[in-house]
Amino acid sequence: MIFYGRYRENYGAHRPFIIAYILSPEGQWIQYSFLVDTGADETFLHYRSIKILGIDTSRLEIRDDVGGVGGYGIPYFRFNTQIKLISSSDTKVFGGTVNIFGSTGICVMPKPVNRNQCGE
Repeated sequence: MIFYGRYRENYGAHRPFIIAYILSPEGQWIQYSFLVDTGADETFLHYRSIKILGIDTSRLEIRDDVGGVGGYGIPYFRFNTQIKLISSSDTKVFGGTVNIFGSTGICVMPKPVNRNQCGE
């Protein structure tokens, strides 16, 4: 399948995005703009996706076992769903788990490292 997307300016850089659809808990397909990140190990969505998709996070475990650039855990939720990709010649639906970053309000920043503790 060939997908057509577009480059969008995102934080000062032009990045590739495609349109796909995510199945909400209510069974509705919600159009979503995905950043194409060919180096990503897993799919992560922005924390605003919780509201967009209507996800009740009260029964979801908050996890923090992925590291960001700073090396600290980033809180997120795991959500089982389906993603639909549509091209000019075909449609594919993939089922599985996507990760949704938690609200910035639940992020915990690490304490600064004392360089003396590192033997420096």
